[in-house]
Amino acid sequence: MKIFIAVFISLLSINSFAQQFGVKQVNEAKLHARVREWPYPANGITVPTNAPALLWPGTNGKTKVLPMESGSEVPEDPNIGNVKYKVMLATDPNFKSNVISGKEQRWAVYPLHQALKPGKWYWKYGYTLKNSNNWIWSETYNFLIDPKYASLQVSPSIETVLKRNEGSHPLLWNMNQIGEHFYNRNLHNPEAKKFIAFAEKLMLEPLLVEKPQRIIDTTGKTPLEKKIIIERMYHGFGDAVGTPVRNLCIAFQLTKDKRFILDAKRRALNIANMNPNGLATGDDFTSGAVLEALGWFYDAGYDYLNQEERLRLKNIITLRAKRVYDHLPNRFELHVSDNHVWQITLRNLAIATVSVINEVPEAKEWLTYMYEVWSARFPVLGTTDGGWHEGNGYFRVNFKSIIYLSQMFGDFSGVDYFKLPWMQNLPYYLIYTHPNGSASTATGDMWENIPYIVKGEAWFADALSLKVNNPYLNNYVAKIKADNPEYFRGTDDYLLFRLLNYKPDRKIAIKSFDDLSKARTFSDVGVVAMHEKLADASRSLSSYLLSSPFGASGHGHASQNAFTINYKGKVLFGGSGYYSNFSDKHNLFYYRSSRAYSTILADSISQKIGEEGYGWVPRSISGNHIQYALGDASNAYGKIQSEFWLNRFDQIKAQPNKGNVYGESGVTLYRRHMLQLAGEYVVLYDELSANKPVKWTTQFHAPYSKILAEISNSANRKDFITQNDSVSSLATVFANSPISLVVHNQFSEPAENWNKVTDDEGKIKDFKNQWHAGITSLPSKNFRFLTIIQIKTGAVEVVKIPNDNEGICEVKVGEWNIKAQLNGNKGAALIIDGSKSKSLFTYGDLPVKFQGKTFISNLKGSSVLLEMIDGKLIKNEAVDELPDVLKYDKAN
Repeated sequence: MKIFIAVFISLLSINSFAQQFGVKQVNEAKLHARVREWPYPANGITVPTNAPALLWPGTNGKTKVLPMESGSEVPEDPNIGNVKYKVMLATDPNFKSNVISGKEQRWAVYPLHQALKPGKWYWKYGYTLKNSNNWIWSETYNFLIDPKYASLQVSPSIETVLKRNEGSHPLLWNMNQIGEHFYNRNLHNPEAKKFIAFAEKLMLEPLLVEKPQRIIDTTGKTPLEKKIIIERMYHGFGDAVGTPVRNLCIAFQLTKDKRFILDAKRRALNIANMNPNGLATGDDFTSGAVLEALGWFYDAGYDYLNQEERLRLKNIITLRAKRVYDHLPNRFELHVSDNHVWQITLRNLAIATVSVINEVPEAKEWLTYMYEVWSARFPVLGTTDGGWHEGNGYFRVNFKSIIYLSQMFGDFSGVDYFKLPWMQNLPYYLIYTHPNGSASTATGDMWENIPYIVKGEAWFADALSLKVNNPYLNNYVAKIKADNPEYFRGTDDYLLFRLLNYKPDRKIAIKSFDDLSKARTFSDVGVVAMHEKLADASRSLSSYLLSSPFGASGHGHASQNAFTINYKGKVLFGGSGYYSNFSDKHNLFYYRSSRAYSTILADSISQKIGEEGYGWVPRSISGNHIQYALGDASNAYGKIQSEFWLNRFDQIKAQPNKGNVYGESGVTLYRRHMLQLAGEYVVLYDELSANKPVKWTTQFHAPYSKILAEISNSANRKDFITQNDSVSSLATVFANSPISLVVHNQFSEPAENWNKVTDDEGKIKDFKNQWHAGITSLPSKNFRFLTIIQIKTGAVEVVKIPNDNEGICEVKVGEWNIKAQLNGNKGAALIIDGSKSKSLFTYGDLPVKFQGKTFISNLKGSSVLLEMIDGKLIKNEAVDELPDVLKYDKAN
């Protein structure tokens, strides 16, 4: 599903306050199902394309949804692969007019490779077992086609794609058509010349034998830990043995020098002799890597093989490809994201499939499946805003597939996938969530491996800029190259892409980040990025509010309504802990849980992991001196329901109960207002409710700083200081009743690098203790926290004006006067007024006085930012806007 989104922000005069009921509640059990549970499109929605993809829940031949299996495991039900589907569409509910009937297929997606006429359309799907004609049909669903989408790209039919793959080798990258042009265009390409010199040395490298890449001691480990460690010892072997084959094939196509292809042949035949069931090339990643390498050579070196060698390579490609493909139809397309396949093995299979498309009959089905799923589902962990659900640490694992599969399917179809709305917005996600010279959003698996932009991110941004000619992206890449020239001195995995798209006379337009807004919202994935100076993030303040509609799924974490603060390029507050393994005790009971994030615990209980533990971003405003975001994590709490995650707990023989972080806490409301103010201040205002009295804990994690508790004179106020190099910050938390502060430097679940996890430079990571602060209330059903964080290189100061009798707290810090209603039994309200900045933010119904005039806001839930800019009053008003998945995929 690919859709546009607009945040509701209106510019109005100050005297035109309108009556608004701006708060919306979401009561869905989940917004994204791990395995699809509802059809799309349905309920009369207007789809944001003229050629939508039809999606529906899978079945095993019985009237039930498929079980929730883990990503790469073999389905237990033998009928899953024996189901057939077909669809029908028409412009009338009786399926008599403008009927479109799909052919029988094994998978539960149907992208329409044709533009539909505007108006209402009806559709249904049927299924049966493989050897049966007893079709069971679904109910009829309907949707609307709007003529304004008629100009969007429409992908061609699979028949067209298959026809384009007819012909002689080499087929990959259209080399049988563009090979001569590719050769001539790169004759004087300096990078091509450097690569050819690299390939000359590569031919001198010995053949690799099947052995571990590293040795790790397994003494005293559990059987599960031993299995994981052994896999890790061989991790990377597939790339080590396969990448030289690819590189030598590219060198041959650049030079026509048969020495390169003959050495590639020697290496490919060596791979063909390896045990497909062995430890070295038996798992999905290593087998996928060698499968791709064999495909590369079979295609590029086809004319240098005799009949016996062709048969041998074709058979081993078929064996390894079938192992991947046979577990995909009626499973992979249904999952929100089967990570390993989307990240790597789909690309491996696609390259191998094209290499044998005209020699292996089954390969046409493999390619059909991949093309249909790509057309229906990409991008799987985003929609249109350019964001990626799992955070920047694991986003980069998808980079190669995003680049090369977009190129490959574009070659087949003629569709420029780099013009998808998601692709066009992707540069902004990169720029805002990981500015050059600065840290990232500090959330999700492996976020700690990217303290700054690392090589893979740099190469990806550079590659993307070749197809998405965005002047801000070009500036981003130029800054990275200027700051990290060492990243671009050798060869890398994006070389081929650069060679395919090499234009010696390419014009590069650059625009300054100063032209962009200070904040940007990626509501599809629940990230709001706020920057004091985006163009100089390495020396200024950046902050992020996180609240994802995808929940804590995949490599994402239970970090709904968590905040991250980066200052002078380093994480000051953010996630904590270490990625030791996908689901060991430290991961499940700490790193992945809300205990590792600067968010709220209720009775010390985390948000739940799984798609059910979701949040969303109802609204945001970007101003000159005030940036604002609101996150809603009201649905993030409760018992873990995901069978996938419950199984992970079973594997380590532990229970996700109240003694172990998880369980029912009774939370019914958690809305966090976050503001970044000029002068290097961050303000948090939390609205909290539960169906029983609970102890609310607001957490602060400083993974690279020390925290010192400060003594305050009020039971209702707590302060603490963080120290990091020359930078210090003071956090002050206010409440309407007594609160207590605990500061420590221990993990609730100890971190041990038993798996010898390495950083991006290959060094074994040292799992050091980190500092944490927690501020906890007395038991209460309704509660509010007001938090003010000052980040300074010099002195910090907070002056509190005494509370009045109505629970209103007034504080002055710097130029900012802050007033908040802290009585949880009264209506929430927050006012922040900057005298020097001539800016005022208001939420709630407290009297508002701005620039000498008093106003009563009766917006009933809106958030309003008033600013004087060049002598003119600008009013930005925001009310809750539902996430796209609710407006489209789950529309009622």
